[in-house]
Amino acid sequence: QHYYITNNLRMAESSSSQEKPAEQSKFDQDNIPKPSKMLLLRAERDILINDMIREKAKEEVKYCFNHFAEMSKCQQEHGIVSGLWKCTEENKGFKMCMQWAFYDEELRDSCKNEYVQRKREAVQKNKEQELENQIRLKVIDDWMTNQNK
Repeated sequence: QHYYITNNLRMAESSSSQEKPAEQSKFDQDNIPKPSKMLLLRAERDILINDMIREKAKEEVKYCFNHFAEMSKCQQEHGIVSGLWKCTEENKGFKMCMQWAFYDEELRDSCKNEYVQRKREAVQKNKEQELENQIRLKVIDDWMTNQNK
């Protein structure tokens, strides 16, 4: 396999020269890499996206919000320290739900898509900032040239 960079996103390129069907293309209709075909850095895949999964699973009702709310309520009633052993059932339920959430492909894909979108926006913002800086430097350089005449 060969790797190449597109907008700071690594993509894998198959070494076969066969033309692939459109549905298996690495790019969408706007020639932007599809998130499912992107190779993310290990830190992005194992840390950043997993953190997003953990946060989404806690916050969204369709995932683990109810388990998190029950565990939090129990720990508030019994205190954090004594709640560790008095709230074992709630804690177990929450942990089981979180484990399930990490294997939910829909949640993982949505977090990966969100991460890639944020990364693209950051790259675009950096490019715009770089262009603005180049324009400022050009204006300053022109001004300095005019001052020396």
